[in-house]
Amino acid sequence: MTSFPIFISLEGKPCLIVGGGNVAARKCRGLLAFGADVTVIAKKVGLTADLHNTDKVTDHERAATRLHMTERSFRERDVTEKEWTLVIAATDDREVNSRVARLCHERNIPVNVADCQSECTFFFPAYCKEGNIAVGITTSGKSPGMASALRKRLEAVLPEWIEEIKKTKRDRKEQIREKKKIRQDIGKDVPYNG
Repeated sequence: MTSFPIFISLEGKPCLIVGGGNVAARKCRGLLAFGADVTVIAKKVGLTADLHNTDKVTDHERAATRLHMTERSFRERDVTEKEWTLVIAATDDREVNSRVARLCHERNIPVNVADCQSECTFFFPAYCKEGNIAVGITTSGKSPGMASALRKRLEAVLPEWIEEIKKTKRDRKEQIREKKKIRQDIGKDVPYNG
């Protein structure tokens, strides 16, 4: 079944990643790029340097204040003691990932499980972002490589200056609104000769 594409605001929202390898780092970069407050719990957190090797997180200092890493094994209370907006299970341990998924399912917390599509309640899209424009691509977990290839093609055609075009259009609309308001105000002072 094809997944419904949905865009949600993650600005300042708490998100949990269980796992600290490459997959966790990639997903962490995505969450940080959209303003999430990310907590990473892993036996070994090896994603700090990897986070800074990306153009997706443009404000590294701000992202650093929204990233909290704990180096230890996963505990059930990591999921149960806080209200998470979403959770990602991305360890190299199938049993841990499955346990995270079960806990999230019981609490209706959206969960993405890196190694088991059937345990996911959402899929992490391949995306491109330029200013306020975001495009997400999913194959519903069937072919992440294809989604990534499509993302690269989109990034190639999405101009970097698109945000400037939007700003110019916003400014122009504001000018038009101001002119209309002036005309309306002027019209109120002109007596009707009918």
